[in-house]
Amino acid sequence: MRFKGCAHATALDLRQLELGDLEPDGDSAEAELLQKQGDDHELAFLASLREQGRSIIEIPKDGLSLEQSVALTQQALAQGADVIFQGAFLGGAWGGYSDFLERVEKPSALGDYSYEVVDTKLKRSPDPKHVLQLALYSDLLADVQGLSPEQAHLQLGDGSRFSAPLAEFSAYARLSRTKLETFVASRPATRSEPVGACNLCRWRTRCRTEWEEGDSLALVAGATRGQRVKIEEAGVRSMAALAAFSGKVPNLAGPTQEKLQAQARLQTARRAGGEPSFLLKPYEAGRGFGLLPEPDEGDVFYDIEGDPYFPGGLEYLHGFWLKIGGQWTFKAFWAHDRDAEGKAVADLLAFLVDHFARHPKAHIYHYAHYEVAALRRLTAQHRTGEAAMDQLQRELRFVDLFRVVAGGLVASEGGYSIKDLEVFYMDKRAGEVATAGASVVVYEQWRQQGDAALLEQIRDYNETDCRSTQLLRDWLVEKVRPKSMAWRQPGPAPEAGPLSNVADEDAALAELRARLEPVFQIYGGEVGQLLMDLSDFHAREDKPTWWSIFDRLGRESDDLVEDLECIAGLEATGPAVPDKRSFVRTYTFPEQETKLRSGKRPCVKPADAPIAVELKDIDPVARTLTLKSTAKNFLLPERLDLIPPKPISNGPLRDALAAVRDEFIAGAPHPAIEQLLRRSPPRFSNGPRTQGVVDPQGALPEETSSAIAAMDRTVLAIQGPPGTGKTYVSAWAIVDLVRSGRRVAVSSNSHKAIANLLEAVDARARAMGVRCNIVQKTSEDDGDEAEASGITRVNDNDAPEIAAAHVVGATAWHFARYGQAAFSHLFVDEAGQVSLANLIAMSRSAQNLVLIGDPMQLAQPLQGLHPGQSGQSCLEYLMAGHRVVPADRGVFIPVSRRMHPHVCGFISKAVYEGRLRSDEGAARQVLANAAGKQLVGARLSPINHVGRSQVCPEEIGAIAAAVDELLGATFRDRDGDERPIGHGDILVVAPYNAQVNALRAALPPAVRVGTVDRFQGQEAPICLISMTTSSGDELPRDIEFLFSLNRINVAISRAQVTALMFASPALLETPCRTIREMSLVNTLCMLAEYRPENMQPS
Repeated sequence: MRFKGCAHATALDLRQLELGDLEPDGDSAEAELLQKQGDDHELAFLASLREQGRSIIEIPKDGLSLEQSVALTQQALAQGADVIFQGAFLGGAWGGYSDFLERVEKPSALGDYSYEVVDTKLKRSPDPKHVLQLALYSDLLADVQGLSPEQAHLQLGDGSRFSAPLAEFSAYARLSRTKLETFVASRPATRSEPVGACNLCRWRTRCRTEWEEGDSLALVAGATRGQRVKIEEAGVRSMAALAAFSGKVPNLAGPTQEKLQAQARLQTARRAGGEPSFLLKPYEAGRGFGLLPEPDEGDVFYDIEGDPYFPGGLEYLHGFWLKIGGQWTFKAFWAHDRDAEGKAVADLLAFLVDHFARHPKAHIYHYAHYEVAALRRLTAQHRTGEAAMDQLQRELRFVDLFRVVAGGLVASEGGYSIKDLEVFYMDKRAGEVATAGASVVVYEQWRQQGDAALLEQIRDYNETDCRSTQLLRDWLVEKVRPKSMAWRQPGPAPEAGPLSNVADEDAALAELRARLEPVFQIYGGEVGQLLMDLSDFHAREDKPTWWSIFDRLGRESDDLVEDLECIAGLEATGPAVPDKRSFVRTYTFPEQETKLRSGKRPCVKPADAPIAVELKDIDPVARTLTLKSTAKNFLLPERLDLIPPKPISNGPLRDALAAVRDEFIAGAPHPAIEQLLRRSPPRFSNGPRTQGVVDPQGALPEETSSAIAAMDRTVLAIQGPPGTGKTYVSAWAIVDLVRSGRRVAVSSNSHKAIANLLEAVDARARAMGVRCNIVQKTSEDDGDEAEASGITRVNDNDAPEIAAAHVVGATAWHFARYGQAAFSHLFVDEAGQVSLANLIAMSRSAQNLVLIGDPMQLAQPLQGLHPGQSGQSCLEYLMAGHRVVPADRGVFIPVSRRMHPHVCGFISKAVYEGRLRSDEGAARQVLANAAGKQLVGARLSPINHVGRSQVCPEEIGAIAAAVDELLGATFRDRDGDERPIGHGDILVVAPYNAQVNALRAALPPAVRVGTVDRFQGQEAPICLISMTTSSGDELPRDIEFLFSLNRINVAISRAQVTALMFASPALLETPCRTIREMSLVNTLCMLAEYRPENMQPS
């Protein structure tokens, strides 16, 4: 993993191994502590195996060469012991010692058994480097036993075991090993660059010295790698040169260049022996010093200490520095286990509620976003103090001093951590604990030893952090902030009276738990807890919308341009015009993608509180819009940003969810929801289906329709991978139900998805000669949408047309109003994006629930932090982690009519456990160039580039060239008809709006370009995919976004015959912090390896 994190570190390792002329840093105290604890953990696990009576062969290490240990290991494998300890392997350039090999009863070349690798690791959660090690040992083991293990295991520090399905990591592991082998053989030149692994690297001092001596651009605070690359391409290669540079850096925004040059000038002067200094940035309302409220005697200064080695992480100390009785006092809230963590949060929020009652103008100061993010997560996780936390945020009680500093000044120091800034306002720290990393070591020592003096050291460190936050605030207010500047105004008045009493909130939770006791008794803890957690789903789902509004009030316009929920950088084209009791004003805005549309009511920034305006109209081509201000005495300013609207009222959903919960408490639950929550196999009126819901040898539409018609107050899933015709199958079943005299409801998250299925039902009914009266309940915004033939659209929940319809389509807001079943079946389309809570809220409207969708495509647009399983989609919950719905729970449609086998083969293997195949018509599809060469399949096209984040000219050029090359190629469709490829036959998908805009500018207008969300449900002969980002170092968002298996699945599966993904090879080498991230990057590595001839679906 050192090589994955930094190739330069590996180059130094090799040099030291060969020449021994370097001086690495010694192991840190943290590393030494972990090594000792790891050894103890390994021996403890060995002792536990002996206590279980397992037969164990131990391979001695002392006095033996690796080759001798390998020979003994092979003898032990042949003997078939239960466990082999310290087994050794050697194969090619690779070798090493596994901790344990455990026997499993799967035949191999050894006999009727084989082995799997088990490594002991002190951490309480699996780490990617551990899985890389497991994958290596498993490959070496496979060479010996003639069988590749399906799994390998980590015995973790908390006694739990993590079992890794090796197929989800093996391509990433193979690529990692190949890259390292190539690197060692070729020894390419490397140089030191700041990376995430620097702090724990043994070459950190050497690299830092190189940067200092070379005046490296790496020292410029806030400069990203991509920005440094652009600056170096302009011939500027040192910080001093950047400070003196008078030219324009190509492809670097002017304001960004000015900011970095100002930073370089201050740092250069400081490095030359100057005093610490700073420059003030130009004032903008809502930024920098505009975020500072007037100081108050009751102000609180806050810092958290956490332990990442505790299972799931533990926030073990919350520290407050404040005046109590006129004296500065440190108040600590400790937590040494999970229950105590929840109690600490409840206690500190109760303290704050009482404190602010006595100091109504006080605020909580912290540095950077961690404290607020942690409290949001902890209140949701422990279900305590949520209302109090919400009110603190509505009242703008939290003040992030990092935002004040970042938006208000440029400092001469090498960074913007609070410790970097302490040179301005306090003496150098003293104490046993000096860094956050050291505090973790000391806390882990306390957990092992129980020495109270260790906790006292951590307490002192945290107190110093809190006091530093106070001193920073005072310095900013007294020495830096312009005296003429106005203070930030208080937040809005509480919407529901004073801050919630945490004790009352906890009492209400306890009362709900007591009411649910019969459910816990009858259905067990999982269902009882789920119903309890679902009770507040919609309240929790609203919270991030409010949080995002308040967060965006403090963000810069440049940051908001990339935010799809916003429109940033608006400038008025003229004065505000009175319109009755309101004002109307027209604005222009810079090029950007946005989800905001006419009729929406976004909030305005700058503003101290979220004030909504009406977006009357918007022209995305001319980039103009008109706003109407309805807030009393509010004039629309010259410049502003639009940020997300306030949450939509969800009262009907909450009421319906509570009614279903009360039915469970009363012992009369909705039968289908009872089956869903228990994940019971579907129930049929004509008896159980022991071989599966449908006969896999039968005709799928007829079999599925028959099963749906026989549903007996139950729930059934229909999983339709891309191009399999789930809409066709569903429409067939709905028309059959109508023909048999039943009423059917159709729902989804969007009116568009509902309309799509209703139109398929209408077409099927007409083809079959079935009279089918279809009504869709839409919103007022959709009222002018052209009506499809045979579909009546209304926007009134009580419209008489609804009661007379055979099929009614509407969102959850409509169906939640039904107190009893008005329909035999409720079909929920795109159920992988519909929350479990919303399904339950709709459930009383129908006797049976049919969930249509695919959890392996785009996931539900979840906002909140939800405990347990309460945040899952309804289909995700029903499938319980399976990528393919089990045969006894639903219908998997296994045949894609869209994708050629050479595209489908990759999707099947990477996503659907090899169970998806193409039909004969899809296999007949061909794309060939003028020379007759077939251009068919899914593959990765490597494009070398560095420093690219959200725009990549190299990939744009490659895609433009590909479009030119593909134009005129001959496409033969599934029916055998041939035609030349035109611009409309090509889809181009990119992850970021900036790349989408750049691609649109470079490509002909008829080429469809967009993010993957735009293209779900669409197809084309060719799909070109731009990954854009150069490497893991330039990721503008987390790995989960760019490497999402769901999004990659949707992107590639748009293609009928050809899917080309353009990506930097370095992106495949992205270092991963978690097992989940490693699994995601593995998908791209699989595509890089993919050859249709060796990856046909099973």
